[in-house]
Amino acid sequence: MSFGSSTRWCLVGLSLLILSGCSGETLEPVYPVSGTITQKGKPVEGAIVAFTPLTAGNGLPASGISNAAGVYKLTTRNSGDGAAVGKYRISVAKYDKKLEPKKSEGSEKLADPYDITNEYPTGYNEMQASEIAASLSKNLLHPKYSDPSTSKFEADVTKGANSFDFKVD
Repeated sequence: MSFGSSTRWCLVGLSLLILSGCSGETLEPVYPVSGTITQKGKPVEGAIVAFTPLTAGNGLPASGISNAAGVYKLTTRNSGDGAAVGKYRISVAKYDKKLEPKKSEGSEKLADPYDITNEYPTGYNEMQASEIAASLSKNLLHPKYSDPSTSKFEADVTKGANSFDFKVD
């Protein structure tokens, strides 16, 4: 395949633009976010709490899992680091089968089964994985909470420490 001179320069320019965006990238600051998940006044252990930005460019996705006291701490990039400033819709789900940590390939370190920062492996099909996960476990909370558009939970993360409590039926 032969490229013309202008095409080559466009490709070089595009490559440099992409590389400069990756290497000179500044990370958006995140701030601590925690809270509790309760159901009928009692803490919900093992609930997955996900913060989804309301609009693109307005924050980053973040998630956490509630402990025995119903307390969660959000993670964006590093364990428990928090969430970026912005407005979010929240989803909450708890599954009947707990995901067990898996050993990483070539390492003794345990992989976090809820880590949303890793890239998908080659051939990964998100829709198929969701269908498999749904067939293997059941959400123990009302389904409206597992969808950020129907949960009616929203939060506005600001600079500094943030706390948001959510009550589910």
